[in-house]
Amino acid sequence: MNPLKRRRLLFSKAKLKAVSRTSALLSGFAMVSGRSVAMVEVSLDDHKNSKSNVSNPLLIVYSIVTCLLVGVHLLALMISTCILPQLEADSIIGSEESSHETMHIYIELAWILSTGLGIFLFLVEISLVCWVKFFFVTRMAAIATTIVIIPIIIIFCVFSLHFYRRLVSFKLSRHQDELNEIENSLSIRKLASNNDCYNSAIQQSEKAIYYVNRALCYIKLKQWDKVYLDSRHALDLDSTYIKANCYLGQYYLEQQRYDEAIYYFKYSLDLCKLQNKNFGDEINRLLRIAQKNRFLLIENKRIDCEIELQTYLKTLIMNDKEKRIQQRIENYIHDKEQEKKGESINENNSNENTKHYVINVTPREKTMVSESMDTTNRLSNNGGNSSDLPLSKQYLSKAIGHHNTEISTTLGTLTSGTGTAVTGATTTTTAASQTIGSNIIDHQLEEDLKDIERVCDKSLSEMNRLFNELDQRRQKREIPEYLTCKLCYDIMRDPVITPYGITYCRGCIEENLFKVNHMDPIVNKPLVVEQLINNLVLKEIVEKFIKDNDWVDAELF
Repeated sequence: MNPLKRRRLLFSKAKLKAVSRTSALLSGFAMVSGRSVAMVEVSLDDHKNSKSNVSNPLLIVYSIVTCLLVGVHLLALMISTCILPQLEADSIIGSEESSHETMHIYIELAWILSTGLGIFLFLVEISLVCWVKFFFVTRMAAIATTIVIIPIIIIFCVFSLHFYRRLVSFKLSRHQDELNEIENSLSIRKLASNNDCYNSAIQQSEKAIYYVNRALCYIKLKQWDKVYLDSRHALDLDSTYIKANCYLGQYYLEQQRYDEAIYYFKYSLDLCKLQNKNFGDEINRLLRIAQKNRFLLIENKRIDCEIELQTYLKTLIMNDKEKRIQQRIENYIHDKEQEKKGESINENNSNENTKHYVINVTPREKTMVSESMDTTNRLSNNGGNSSDLPLSKQYLSKAIGHHNTEISTTLGTLTSGTGTAVTGATTTTTAASQTIGSNIIDHQLEEDLKDIERVCDKSLSEMNRLFNELDQRRQKREIPEYLTCKLCYDIMRDPVITPYGITYCRGCIEENLFKVNHMDPIVNKPLVVEQLINNLVLKEIVEKFIKDNDWVDAELF
């Protein structure tokens, strides 16, 4: 059995089973047996002895609703009982012709009677039972029951309407999908049979029209390689065949070769002008699609190149900053080393006859050493690290080791015969040099390094500003107002001018004249299609604007 038919069969069975359960349950509650109504002992003696005129209409309404309730559910139960066995047999046998299709109306009737009208009558029956039971005992109980039942009935009605509406829309969508599937299957079969006919025709006589028609079938089937071959064969037979050029452009469009697609679409339009043929807006639409995709592809590449360029320039600026800082630090260390060497040579010449080498530390150096030690202790106590030091101190950390090594070597060479005292002096000198080199910085050096930082930061901010302005210009693309239509506010690709001097897009003004009235929408004067004149000057301006601004097709398509 077809899956679709089997689904309908199972759905009908499920409906009838639900109808059977619901109707049997509710009709059992509503059955009248003696004085028992809806499993509530109802006494009619009070109504029999009452002289009130209210009790008679109440009992009449109660009787009518009870009969309707029982009758509706029994009717739905009868329909279900009669049809359900046949559906059970059809589902077991798996017959192609099932009775649920011919009995569909009765199945839907039983479903509506049981779940819709039957439940509504049952809710009304409950309210009437309470009125009959408590009318002469306490009317407040009957009124309270009515107040509770009425919102329930409203909710029930709203849900039923909403449910059936959604159900109908779902069925319509399902039927539409089924029709589309049937149409696609028939179309594929038809196209396959058409291809067979064209194959036999081509074997008998090779004509360009046979190849073009077969290429159209392959376009519908999405077999693009065969589209290319048939289009090429047709162009070999007739190079001015418009459809062959257009189909070849569609092949290149599908292959994302947009330059070739644009070429063949434009060539097709030129052939249309030469041969005085009109294919509507189809070729122009395909041309705009190709131009849009080409522009988006180029735009994405341009954005990627801009990002790479920005990253590369930023790297160059940072590297240049590092090199300039390193060069300034090296010059500073070289100057200090030359200064220290000159002082050491003078000191050694004056004390060459002394057995023990003594280091002379000036008061200024003592003060600087003590300040540097205090700074170091304060950073260590506060959990600081090398990143808390000034910029020049961080760059000097690596150079100090080389400086200390040279001083120690010089002192060891000059005082090689002094023994342990010289070693102690060398250690003291090294420690003092490390402290002074790592913490005592020339203020001029610090200012030079800050200047380098400021220049590099300014270059980075300027570069980012230029790229941001480029992005903003890209986002602020606007079409001049004189090139836009007064009706659709889109660019006028085919502008026409009216006798009143106003220019519109041809498609928009013609649609307005046909659908609204034969009046100019702005000046409100009589106008017909025959009075429209092509605005060739404005059309050339529009074409030039589109040619110079590829983003127009991408954003307005």
